[in-house]
Amino acid sequence: MKSHFSTRASHSLENPREVVPGRLYSYQVKVAAGSASSDLTPPLLYVHGSHFCGDERVENNLGEECDDGNLLDGDGCSRRCQIEEHFNCLGEPSLCYVHDGDGVCEEFERRSSVRDCGFPTPEGFTDQWAAQAFSPHQDDRRCPVKVVTGQPALTKVCQTEFLDVNDGLSQYAWFPCTVPFYTVNEWDFNQHSSYPNFDAENKLWLKVSFDHPGVASSILIYLSADGTTLYDQHRKSVTIQLIDTNGRNHTLGTHALNCQRNPLIINVTYKHNLPFYKTASMLLNLSSPLIAVSGIALRTYSLFDSIALSNCVDQEGYKKHKNSCVRCSYDQEQCEKLSVMHATVNCTVHNGVQMECLVACAKGLTLKAICGKHLAPLQTEVSLICIYGKWDGLVTCDPVDCGFPDQSHVYHASFFCPEGTTIGKRCTFSCKPPAKLQGENHSLMCMADGLWSLPEAYCKVECHTPPPIANAKLLVPKCQQGAHDVGSVCRYKCAPGYYVRGNPDKRSRKKLLKLQCLEGGHWEEGGCDPVLCDPPPPVFEGMYNCTNGFEFDSVCVIHCYDRTEKEPIRCTKDGTWTEDFTLCEQVHGDCLPPPELNLVEYICADGHAIGSVCVPSCLIPPSDAVVLPDNITADTMEHWMEPPKVQAMVCTGMLQWYPDPHFIHCIQSCEPFHADGWCDTINNRAYCHYDGGDCCSSTLSSRKVIPFAADCDEQDECTCRDPNAEENLHKERELRFH
Repeated sequence: MKSHFSTRASHSLENPREVVPGRLYSYQVKVAAGSASSDLTPPLLYVHGSHFCGDERVENNLGEECDDGNLLDGDGCSRRCQIEEHFNCLGEPSLCYVHDGDGVCEEFERRSSVRDCGFPTPEGFTDQWAAQAFSPHQDDRRCPVKVVTGQPALTKVCQTEFLDVNDGLSQYAWFPCTVPFYTVNEWDFNQHSSYPNFDAENKLWLKVSFDHPGVASSILIYLSADGTTLYDQHRKSVTIQLIDTNGRNHTLGTHALNCQRNPLIINVTYKHNLPFYKTASMLLNLSSPLIAVSGIALRTYSLFDSIALSNCVDQEGYKKHKNSCVRCSYDQEQCEKLSVMHATVNCTVHNGVQMECLVACAKGLTLKAICGKHLAPLQTEVSLICIYGKWDGLVTCDPVDCGFPDQSHVYHASFFCPEGTTIGKRCTFSCKPPAKLQGENHSLMCMADGLWSLPEAYCKVECHTPPPIANAKLLVPKCQQGAHDVGSVCRYKCAPGYYVRGNPDKRSRKKLLKLQCLEGGHWEEGGCDPVLCDPPPPVFEGMYNCTNGFEFDSVCVIHCYDRTEKEPIRCTKDGTWTEDFTLCEQVHGDCLPPPELNLVEYICADGHAIGSVCVPSCLIPPSDAVVLPDNITADTMEHWMEPPKVQAMVCTGMLQWYPDPHFIHCIQSCEPFHADGWCDTINNRAYCHYDGGDCCSSTLSSRKVIPFAADCDEQDECTCRDPNAEENLHKERELRFH
């Protein structure tokens, strides 16, 4: 049926071109299909000639932030003419771009973009990065403590709920890798385990010192991992002590760590009746070996006079202000001559008093702030001003550092940078199996612009020739030739009497099988399963033999008492039998009353004749009647067993009960509390589907198992038993590997 739209305007127009600029029009739309039509839409009011979202003009009075001429989301300017997150838009029509990480520090992102503008320092303060670091838990190759010194990497994020030590973590952060907790396999410390609680006071500590002691206003700790894992959500902490120039300790207390509050900023307060002290170093005690630190900064007031602060007495030229001594006189004191290695320094004097020096690094070098200055990435020039006999910042010129190569440079590769990551240095890469190297030059060079050179080789993941699929014909001959790219598809057609695996419903069975090459370098699982006919009714149990079970083309024959056979019955490709199953004419009689065994009683409302049904009932509720293998009882049944539940048993044509009452036992019923967040020990077995995943960390959204039982240990019913849970699959893979 065809449909059409009709538009109704508030003014009757013979020609749509008759609209008058400046006049208000009301538009309504309805849809007509045959003799039926919809209601009119709510009216759209529009003054002809006025501006609207989508006309490529930004109208601030209409609340527009941008207008790129289209009504699409996701391109920086939304369909409602609002600037989307992470974008900035300029001009008319608006041109939008992702601003964070483009290498340009724009005014609006000075406080928000660390990647473009570096680490921000509030006006009136000076930040000084740690110059030396010490810890007994360091290894020069696996976790060098020296990476804590200086400015942290700009592009690395804090890891929470997982610690990946294989992503080059040691290149930009320190973690105590030498403690016994760390093993060869990273899974050991990212899974639910009973690792010991570390005494952070005595075992896990990190000490840093600063080149220029100062009166601390706050301490900044940049994290690369906050210590939590998928299986341990408890917040980890750090205890901090400041050490002054006289060697005295000043505690700042214990503070919780969280990647959402990174960096951790701790304000330093001073007592009214005690003199200020200058912080020279800092001691950090960590509560977990999974904490990773990338940088530590000492923030001080830019205009504090440390000599006056050491006494904090009222005298001419000073006054107390907010528990501190602030210099009031403005007599200009001379600064020491400014000298920066590998840089040119040009100084000028303003108004005959204030000295300003322009520091420019040599080619291939970039500025690094020791304290006091906020520098953008790869900045090569900076102006320093002499204030009260001190320069307002200290800088050095260091080789351009490209940082450890990101995975996006070469996917499916591992990088190795033995020479470092500064200008002119090379990093090599190797492909992670099953990826294979394509090309010869497998190295990257750090360039003068702080970027790695473009790779001349790459790692390609391919699938080998797909395995043969039983009972199927390959429809794409080229699939048998060589390697295949990720995403390649091979198609098969299942043979008659077979259908694509995973479609048991007769109405939706598919014949065409499609296998795709996956990113892991292996083919998608799949196959062709045989069509199955329904089993004969239980009354025929023991009376027939089949050539191939109930699969397609299997032939079943019923054997009668007089040693005659009925006509063979075949399972067709449609999943139906060629004939109905019928009893032999001479079959008659009754079964013996079922014996009451294994605490099971039977209710036989129709007697014991052939075809009669008896319903089992357990004497001790709540229990279920199930069929167990020979020599297995309810007491010896394992948790992984999933016995079939018995609803009824029938008297067969062989005058025997089916199922055999000797194999029917009563086991405890499942509690009706599945997937409720509590691990019920009664349900932690295959028969109860392992409590809906409540007893395994990996199958819980909270990642934390909460036992419902009063007391559980690692050896009882509270353990993760589900063989399909990630914990147990991992153990299985390890056993296979070894």
